[in-house]
Amino acid sequence: MKRLNLLERAREMGGYLGQKLNELKPKHPSIGEVRGLGMFWAVELVRNQETKQPFNSGEDKIAGKSLLVDRVAARMMGQGVYLQAWMSHFVIAPPLIITSKEIDTAVAVFDEALSLADAEVDK
Repeated sequence: MKRLNLLERAREMGGYLGQKLNELKPKHPSIGEVRGLGMFWAVELVRNQETKQPFNSGEDKIAGKSLLVDRVAARMMGQGVYLQAWMSHFVIAPPLIITSKEIDTAVAVFDEALSLADAEVDK
């Protein structure tokens, strides 16, 4: 941790990651909220930005229904980018050694994959 100055790196790269994720929100009507600190972020998907109605619920997960977040995550995985998909949001927690170029690549893949969610937003 000390040798690689990972605490400062987490602050720097976490700020960069947060900025990049927040830049996605105006582009995607399916993003309800972006929140995080350091290298731990969450992006919530919603059917409607005003009401914050999620696409899926805990009941959907228990019933074994196909979750929209899983479809978005699968598209990203097909391009080599992995993130944790929950019922209505993603947890993004990259390794502390990630580079800004790797963040740019991952966010670009996320940007493209969010088209799946945008297509299902209530209009």
